[in-house]
Amino acid sequence: MERYVTGEQVKRLFLGGLAAIEEHQQEVDSLNVFPVPDGDTGRNMYLTMAAAVKELEKVSASNIGDVGEAAARGSLMGARGNSGVILSQLIRGLTDGLKEKEQITVPEFAGNWQAAVASAYRAVIKPVEGTMLTVAKSLAQGMKEAASQDKELEKMLEDAIRKGYQTLERTPEMLPVLKKAGVIDAGGKGLLVILEGGLTALSDGAYTQAKEKPSPDITKAAEAPRDEDFTYMYCTEFLLEADPSLETAVKAHLEGMGGSMVTGSAGGLIKIHIHTNSPGRVLEYCQGYGTLHDIKIDNMYDQWKAESGANLDETEQSAEIGIVAVGAGEGIKQLFKDLGAVRVIEGGQTMNPPVEEFVQAIEKTPARQVLVLPNNKNLILAAKQAQQLVDRPIEVIPSKSIPAGISALLVFNDSMTLEENRERMCRQLDAIKVGEITYAVRDAQLGEREIKENELIGIYQGEIAAAGSSQKDVVLALLEKMVDKDDELITLYSGEGVTADTAEEILEQVKTAYPELEVDTHHGGQPVYYFLISVE
Repeated sequence: MERYVTGEQVKRLFLGGLAAIEEHQQEVDSLNVFPVPDGDTGRNMYLTMAAAVKELEKVSASNIGDVGEAAARGSLMGARGNSGVILSQLIRGLTDGLKEKEQITVPEFAGNWQAAVASAYRAVIKPVEGTMLTVAKSLAQGMKEAASQDKELEKMLEDAIRKGYQTLERTPEMLPVLKKAGVIDAGGKGLLVILEGGLTALSDGAYTQAKEKPSPDITKAAEAPRDEDFTYMYCTEFLLEADPSLETAVKAHLEGMGGSMVTGSAGGLIKIHIHTNSPGRVLEYCQGYGTLHDIKIDNMYDQWKAESGANLDETEQSAEIGIVAVGAGEGIKQLFKDLGAVRVIEGGQTMNPPVEEFVQAIEKTPARQVLVLPNNKNLILAAKQAQQLVDRPIEVIPSKSIPAGISALLVFNDSMTLEENRERMCRQLDAIKVGEITYAVRDAQLGEREIKENELIGIYQGEIAAAGSSQKDVVLALLEKMVDKDDELITLYSGEGVTADTAEEILEQVKTAYPELEVDTHHGGQPVYYFLISVE
């Protein structure tokens, strides 16, 4: 007897998958190769799934074609980070074969997983085995084998998940960096968590119970006063899922970060509205209490210009090529603006903006052509996805760090063509060395190096190159690994929480250690990293 997969079953798969990755996102985050506080694979996959489900909830039809189209659209626009973009491409490939269909057979569903894997591999410039891609390929093979034995959907998923875990356990043998860190692949684990949640929802519906929705009072509580005082630039609104009794404490802390503070709570959700210059700090603080939902950040000055008919300044109006850059930290964002970026997207490590934010920033850039600087290795795929969704000439400069993006922007020449600037800026990326100072979030053994929780660590060329208890000592130890005889300039970007006195003391120590080099410093205010360092 032929077995079928319906639109309702696909909905349950997504609802269950979302609930599971929400529950296990911290576990997935903890599988980061380095024991640093920027593991965000689980969070990115959760937010991507949440965007897919948000679109699914708008679909009243039960046919599998409409359900699949909504999931693909939502996941694409909400994709965050490499893991989120790959997940969105898996969803896209899976749902491409569902278009205009009422339902499909189980073997057809298994066949669509083959297309899903092909789509995901195409999305990655240089696919690497031992990653989420390998686990996805193993899942597809497991489904194909089960479908050939005429198994029903739930049994097929069970067999595929079992095969996926067998492959996941082998990922350290396929990818040396995983073996060295003693972890399995985070993206592969996240994918299996999502499928397990979907299987649970199909089997007993445990993950499909809708959580209590916010009451109308919460939504009304967030209506902000409108004015033209731009002391604070960003209107930041979101739902915090946490114990409502925490509302008073959260509000008291956030009041020091901005103005026009409004909160309301109901049903396990706290609605927060604040005008601030540091939305990243607000979100990071609240994330310590629970999970964040329906995040919305608007530049109030941009809104005022649009609503009042205010003219863009002459530079913006006449630009042939506009620059869009990603940055976190007030100093970093201001530096990009000073160097000519028309739009700066708030984001970076631990806060990966989705594809939709790239699309919106590009569309709001008043120039015929656009250059995009993602400034983080996890954002390059999202930027490239946005490039395909906007109808104008766009080039993505594959900058993997803030210092690299700044260095590339320094050689931008508005008298050159888009292609000439792309080549010039990409060459500049090869001329810069970047180091990062952060801290370990857990004890770890990396090769022969033993790292203790909370110990300061210096990262260079994908390796932990220095460790210690003093910012000054770790900066100097890291520079020993970075600087060679041909270098001319060292630049230090101090992060959030680094005092001016500490930054000045370290600057003088670096000048003493490298008297023949020019040494520069900026207060970036970036989260997570005490110092970003560039050598060129």
